Amino acid sequence: MPDFARILKILHYGDSFFPTGSVSFSWGIESLTGSGTLTTAYDVEKFISGQLYARWSCFDRTIIETAHKSSNDLDAIYSLDEYVEILTPSYELRSGSSRMGNALLTVFARLGNQQAIDYRLLTKTTGAHGHALVIQGMLWASVGLSNGDASALSAHTYCTGLLSASLRLGLLTHIDAQKILEVLQAQISEIMATPIVEMDNISNFGIEAEIAIMRQATQNLRLFAN
Repeated sequence: MPDFARILKILHYGDSFFPTGSVSFSWGIESLTGSGTLTTAYDVEKFISGQLYARWSCFDRTIIETAHKSSNDLDAIYSLDEYVEILTPSYELRSGSSRMGNALLTVFARLGNQQAIDYRLLTKTTGAHGHALVIQGMLWASVGLSNGDASALSAHTYCTGLLSASLRLGLLTHIDAQKILEVLQAQISEIMATPIVEMDNISNFGIEAEIAIMRQATQNLRLFAN
C-alpha cells in the first residue's frame, strides 16, 4: 500500500503554495533573458537541463543528502554550511542562497520545528549562513522525509522554480512548462539512478548562470533578486 502520509508531505513541501521565498529568485534566468541568450522555450529547457547535470547532480544532491544524514547534529550542519559558503565564489549566489535558506528556516520555526528554531538562533548568534541546500536537507529530514525523497524534492523544486521564473518573464507558456518538466523529470530519474558524488569530488560548474547573476546585480530595473 502507498505511504500516503509520506506522499502528502512531499506534495506539501514541493508545492509552490509553501512559502520558501524561491519566488523572488530567477537564478540567472532574468539576466540571460535580458541579454537575448534565452529567447524560446527550447532555450529554457536546455539551460535548466545543463544546470541539472553541471550543478545539481554533482553539487546540490551531495549537499542535500549530507545535510539530511547529519540533520540531528547541528555542529555538522554548521560545518557543512561553512563549506557551501567557501565553495560558492559568487557573492550574489551566496547571498541568494542564504536569503532563501533563512526564509525557509523562518517558516519552519514559526511552524514550531525545533531544529529550525535552534539553527535560526545560530544564524543570529554565530553568523551561520543558512544556505538553502543545507537547510533543505536538514529540515526535510526533520519532518520524516527519506534521503531519496529530499533529493527528489530538491531537484523538482529547483526545476519548477526556474520554470516559474521563465513563465513570469514571458519565455514560455504553461503548456511549454509542463512539457519541459516531463523532459526534466526523466533526466532527474536518470541522475538519481547513478551513485551520489562523494563530498571530496563535488563540483559546481554553473558558470553561465553565475555570470548572469553577477551581471544582474548591476541592473537598476529587475523583477527578481538575482
